[in-house]
Amino acid sequence: MSYSRDTTAISEITAQPVNTWSEEWQHECEARTVLAMSKAERDAFFNGSVDEDGKRKERGIIAIRGQAAAEKLRRYMERILEARAAKR
Repeated sequence: MSYSRDTTAISEITAQPVNTWSEEWQHECEARTVLAMSKAERDAFFNGSVDEDGKRKERGIIAIRGQAAAEKLRRYMERILEARAAKR
């Protein structure tokens, strides 16, 4: 089976076609997924979570990827929210 790397989708941020194999599309999809989470889920996603005893249960994106990557994701989230607000 072969896959085409020429597939495109319309970016919610730019309203332009973007290659679905691109890093730009990957970041936009991740940002939309995080935006769909509740505030508590987003907080755990970024900062990790602890159990009842205060022991770390899961590491968050900041601990795994670093502060710069987390800020990049937050910027994508902000851009999506701005694009959605502009459509209203």
